[in-house]
Amino acid sequence: MDAILATRRPQPPSAPASKDLVAEANHRIANSLTLLVSVVRMQAAQMRRQPGPLSPADVRLMLEGIAARINTISQLHRLLSHADADGVTNLKPHLKDVADALVAALSSPEQTVKVAHSGNDCMVMMCHVQPIILILCEIFINAMKYAHPAGVPLLMSVDCRAGGGGRLVLTAGDDGVGLPEDFDIRHGGGLGFRVMRSLAAEIGADFTIHSSGLGLSFRLSLPEASMASDKLA
Repeated sequence: MDAILATRRPQPPSAPASKDLVAEANHRIANSLTLLVSVVRMQAAQMRRQPGPLSPADVRLMLEGIAARINTISQLHRLLSHADADGVTNLKPHLKDVADALVAALSSPEQTVKVAHSGNDCMVMMCHVQPIILILCEIFINAMKYAHPAGVPLLMSVDCRAGGGGRLVLTAGDDGVGLPEDFDIRHGGGLGFRVMRSLAAEIGADFTIHSSGLGLSFRLSLPEASMASDKLA
């Protein structure tokens, strides 16, 4: 009887649209989970090639990195399941939420993390949100591993603003030791760098890295708000 009544109960007008949003969110999250599986498998392959056993600190950072990626995908699912898949969203509050979650996942008594946020509202197309947030996750994981080898408190910065020329610029970085002098900025780095470059290419964004003795900075430049809004007009 309940089943019969359910079939006769009128559906609200927004039901089909809601189902479409959830379906789109599930599709994107499935892609993120596939990426996560690939990352974990590549990490496992790297571990097999290492000559000696991992230190407890290395194991902790590896597991915390996996946990941070899973938590980031969880936050993305909540965001994408309540937003228009073809719409525009303000990225700024999501950057803060994700950064706070990453700090909670990655910081420890041995190394604390603080984040300084700056910039203006950052309106981006929803299809760009997922790669951007996953890039931010990799930036934080990289900083926790390498910014301060001595384990001193880590300061991260996240800035998003219009950069001119129809571009939006997201900059995230740390106050650590920077990259080695012989590091290849364009092609070098391990798993995290490869993931970041791949995600940036996926959304047609320019991705640059700047390193100095005062820290490491990642800059992502992509189409800004007005271009996304014009598509919906």
